[in-house]
Amino acid sequence: MLLENNFSKYLLYAIGEIVLVVIGILIALQINNYSEHQKERQKERILLGNLVNDVALDILQIENNTNLSRERLGRLDSLVQQLKSPDSVRSLQFIRQSYEFVVDQYFKSNSGIFDEAVSSGHMSYIQNESLRQNVFNYYRNAKETYTDGTTRQITDEFITPLLVEHVYLHQEGLEMLEMNMSAVSPLKKMDLRQLANNKDYWKMVLLKFGSNQEQMIRWGGIKQRAVQLKQEIDQELERLEQ
Repeated sequence: MLLENNFSKYLLYAIGEIVLVVIGILIALQINNYSEHQKERQKERILLGNLVNDVALDILQIENNTNLSRERLGRLDSLVQQLKSPDSVRSLQFIRQSYEFVVDQYFKSNSGIFDEAVSSGHMSYIQNESLRQNVFNYYRNAKETYTDGTTRQITDEFITPLLVEHVYLHQEGLEMLEMNMSAVSPLKKMDLRQLANNKDYWKMVLLKFGSNQEQMIRWGGIKQRAVQLKQEIDQELERLEQ
């Protein structure tokens, strides 16, 4: 009986020890899991913070591009309005100001953080599936620069040749480049009255204003998505800080 009693006590003691060990292991695992969870949430906060900064830069870039384009189109509009009274326009000054016909703004999304997160698999840090998908959708749309590409093509293949032929290809065009070739060049002086009736010139004007206005419309759509995404990321960051 004594032996059986001692064995029972030993068995209970052993079971107690095992239970304590198991409890200790479970607590350690829970602490470790909590620690890993906290590390991942910290990485998520850092990633979201970097993404929201890049999206904010996109918004600023679009606003800057839009302002510059509108200002340039305003100056070009004032320039072509001078052709209403061509006799009062200084040809050399007109040619110099016409240079802005070949100047454009282009939007390039600040996608460095997003690209790195995708290639490294870190986009999985974003637990909010809807937000994660919205980030993907935003950059997929922002990187489709076909409008800017079309504008560049129009400027290079159509506007520039027309500008050279109908505006620069005069004696004043050489003077603008500080080239004194009036004695040897067969080029004539610019006739602004003739230019005002030149359909190719007005074709160039239409291409310039049309392509730039189309750009600004597209930029406005990207900006709208960027503002919405920034708000979503800011809200998620606030939730993670709670």
